[in-house]
Amino acid sequence: MPRLLLINPSNEHKGLGNVRGTSWPPLNLPYLAAVTPSNYEIDVIDENVKAFEYRPADIVGITAYTASVYRGYKIASEYRKRGIPVIMGGIHVSMMPEEAERYCDSVVIGEAEAIWPEVLRDFEAGQLARRYVGARPCMDDLPMPRRDILREEHYRWGSIQTSRGCPLNCSFCSVTAFNGQAFRRRPLESVLDELRQIPQKLVLITDDNLIGFGKKDRDWAYSFFQAVIAQGIKKIFFAQSSLMFGEDPELIRLAAKAGLKVIFIGMESVQPETLSSFRKSVNLDRLAGKRYHELIARIRKGGIAVLGAFVLGGDTDDVSVFPRTLEFIKSSGIDVIQVTKPTPLPGTALWESLERKGRILATNFPEDWAEYRFTKMLFAPANMSIDEVYEGFTYLRSEYYRPLATLARSLSTLWVTKSPTAAYLAYKFNSSYRKAFYDSEHYRLFDLTALRKKFDHIRNCGK
Repeated sequence: MPRLLLINPSNEHKGLGNVRGTSWPPLNLPYLAAVTPSNYEIDVIDENVKAFEYRPADIVGITAYTASVYRGYKIASEYRKRGIPVIMGGIHVSMMPEEAERYCDSVVIGEAEAIWPEVLRDFEAGQLARRYVGARPCMDDLPMPRRDILREEHYRWGSIQTSRGCPLNCSFCSVTAFNGQAFRRRPLESVLDELRQIPQKLVLITDDNLIGFGKKDRDWAYSFFQAVIAQGIKKIFFAQSSLMFGEDPELIRLAAKAGLKVIFIGMESVQPETLSSFRKSVNLDRLAGKRYHELIARIRKGGIAVLGAFVLGGDTDDVSVFPRTLEFIKSSGIDVIQVTKPTPLPGTALWESLERKGRILATNFPEDWAEYRFTKMLFAPANMSIDEVYEGFTYLRSEYYRPLATLARSLSTLWVTKSPTAAYLAYKFNSSYRKAFYDSEHYRLFDLTALRKKFDHIRNCGK
């Protein structure tokens, strides 16, 4: 019986920390296991759970994001020097296959489910190709992921995917390059069948946009939540959606009743010029109509906490973006924040633009891929220095995580959502992000009192 080892490497700088309250299992490895012939013995190493230690195998499969690919290359070398073939896939490898081919025996480009059985047949025949290209499968044909291969006792959350693809193609996001612009949805009954098999009470819906991009997709979301309620499926959901979710009060009500308690929304910016540069038209239209506050309030009053994600430090931002964003966060009542820097990931328009102009600073590849983790500035923005970006991030987060502010925010979440579960989960997410901030070098590097004075002056002067 051949031994297949599947590995999910981790960047040594974990953005959220290895906090069990926000730990969920990867889905790509269970999907590969589902299309692996039954005569294989399958083992898994997820470095988000436990650090890599060498395990015997006949063939190794490694998936990687950009931030973790250098770690993946190092693990691959441990097996290749023993003559064990290594296959690599995932978003980064799909965007940079020529690079990846130097560190493994074969690369799989794109979604791997359809091509994986062929890879294993070629391995058994001793005829592995250097490169395989996976077709984007019809979502009707997706297998049931094999969760039995994972350490279920560690992951407090389960995870499920109901769709792939995104037509928005935001300048900093590689989802469209990997999964395509067409929005592909799984059959409802297949999703419900899988949901019943997930042992955890808490479930992350990994879709980039739960409500999709049109009436057909919105109707699917209605049907999904209606079925969860009607069939008595008792889960608590965390999902992602566009800001358009706030425009449908009935869907909000239905989703909250079905168990959706936290929604991740990519706000990105409170500045129209920045949204335009990000190609985030769906937000730009609503910001121009001064509807940000209205839509956030509608979601929260419907019983769902809002996790707002912001990308700060691009060419259209100056130092005033930090106090302006903080003021918006406070006034809008957003329950949780994620603030990241514009990271030029391969396959994105941001990467292509900065790389073409020679503006990317971290280019000692593959080692420097470890810096592409959304917390480092990898180019000098047009209207402020890199140090000012770090100062602004430290100021914003230190103010946001003040003890009294944290207490007031938690009470606000409970008061507005009327949901103890939503308030508890928002607190846990904030705790995880707060831990990452307190563990960061910038928290220890800057004088927070001096930063507060500096940015309060910027806010009062209008810049």
